[in-house]
Amino acid sequence: MIRICCFFLSTALACMLILSGCSTTNTSTQEEQAPTAKQGKVSLVVQDRGQVASSEGSYEQNRWTRWILQHGPVDVQFVPVLRSESKKILNVMFASGSAPDLINETNAAFRNYLYEQNQLQPFDELLDYMPHYKALLEQYPQLRKAGTKSDGKLYEIGRINEANPLHAMFIRQDWLDALGLEMPTTTEELLEVALAFAAQDPDQNGLDDTYGMNISYNSEGAINEMFGVQQNHSWGWQDGQIVRQWEKELHALEFKKRLYDLNIIDKEFMNDKDGSKAKQDFLNGKIGIYVNHSLNWVKFTINDLQKLKANDPHAVLQPLEYPLSPTGRYTGAIDNPVQMTTVLNASAADPVAAAKYIDFILEPSTTQMLLKGEEHEHWVQGEHGCPVYTDINKWQIEVGYASTGAYSLFLSKGTNPCNFVINQFNAEDPVQQEALQLYQKTRELYMDSSKQYPGITLGDYVPSLPAELDVLHTQLQTDIQHLYIKAIIGGEAYPAAQAIEDAKTLWSAKGGEQIVAYMNEWYESNKGTAFLAEDLWTIVDQQQQLLQSAMHVQPE
Repeated sequence: MIRICCFFLSTALACMLILSGCSTTNTSTQEEQAPTAKQGKVSLVVQDRGQVASSEGSYEQNRWTRWILQHGPVDVQFVPVLRSESKKILNVMFASGSAPDLINETNAAFRNYLYEQNQLQPFDELLDYMPHYKALLEQYPQLRKAGTKSDGKLYEIGRINEANPLHAMFIRQDWLDALGLEMPTTTEELLEVALAFAAQDPDQNGLDDTYGMNISYNSEGAINEMFGVQQNHSWGWQDGQIVRQWEKELHALEFKKRLYDLNIIDKEFMNDKDGSKAKQDFLNGKIGIYVNHSLNWVKFTINDLQKLKANDPHAVLQPLEYPLSPTGRYTGAIDNPVQMTTVLNASAADPVAAAKYIDFILEPSTTQMLLKGEEHEHWVQGEHGCPVYTDINKWQIEVGYASTGAYSLFLSKGTNPCNFVINQFNAEDPVQQEALQLYQKTRELYMDSSKQYPGITLGDYVPSLPAELDVLHTQLQTDIQHLYIKAIIGGEAYPAAQAIEDAKTLWSAKGGEQIVAYMNEWYESNKGTAFLAEDLWTIVDQQQQLLQSAMHVQPE
């Protein structure tokens, strides 16, 4: 076991050290600096994730838009687009000719659709105006490969992320102890423990008010992964060919049906599409095994853990690795370490201005400002040269929305160990120390290359289908999902096995094998260059080496 010695200053000590810096000196210096002369104008899609506090303003106007306009080389129009509705909104914008110049969009299929509709222009001839990104392409050639389309030109730019667990499960250790149960290691044991959590009053309040597990639209996908089925895709290998994994889908469906039939989950799970109801139940101390389908590690392990303990002071949370299933042992989805994020509108009036904006954001000083905030106001220099937050809650309110990429979605965090999750915790603060330990335990369980990755590759690298097949696939998935929901809630009248047979019949009748054929054609044409699941572990190892080489490491 090793411990990385990169500790945060405590909030109290930091404020004592920087008392004079807590005045308006830094802000006034920033505000009084003469604006940079502008050369050109660019409009920019800003992903609206609802993270801007009212005290900060809005996505269009806040401290960071003012800072960018003051210090950047070009005028910028910030165009917020609701993240959950981005595809629909952007389609309307392109149809009306009002789409912004730079499109920040993480939906790979939609970006590919824009390319196929000739709505994009390549970046190749603009790279000389983007020296920082040009250097990144040389350092990480995977970025060029991922951003290049079938005509051989670079249409997408992106970022290097730190590879981290995106889906994971957590279990109430105090409930296990209260009921005299062991940590489950198989899916059958998981079901037994979840049933006990739902039926045996693990919080000992005398009420029938606990759930064993949670599922929603997203967390259901995480449960599928236990059986080797990737969310939104069911592709796997058989004799060197890509196939739909009907047998694995059957195991996953049977498991979810038992969760429902045994009253382990909320019977109204279908209405909890984004998982917000399940999260609130978890924070209120009412869920024993929490399937977290979208992990923001600092927020979950610090903020959410504090809320859980405030509602249930006896709560003890432990990570639960995906248990051994009848189809094998798997890890959950992992953040894409090579992620394309941004494309350039073919109608952009000033592509050079767009390139200059990108380069400005990638300047190290800009990068640090948008990720960390102002020195002495939000962070101080740590023991090993990394910024450490003086007040994590203040940082989340004032900087958090910018650090998630609102104005810099293409900004790489995985190239600098100071940005790695492990260095975002204050190990001298008891709450954050507990959060750090939870993160490290989870990472050890889920970033394990000895386990299978569900699916043939990460979701972003599953090839986009041609428009006609994409429409067919979307409709088939919708119809099949309806059959699966019917099976989950249908009791003995509609067994899981019958739902799978009906799904296979529908798949064949509607032309699903055309999709399978296309997937195999893609693989034959791209097997030498495609980013597959095994490539993920190579980058994980590289980042671990980067972290260890940059930080002082000592035995525990």
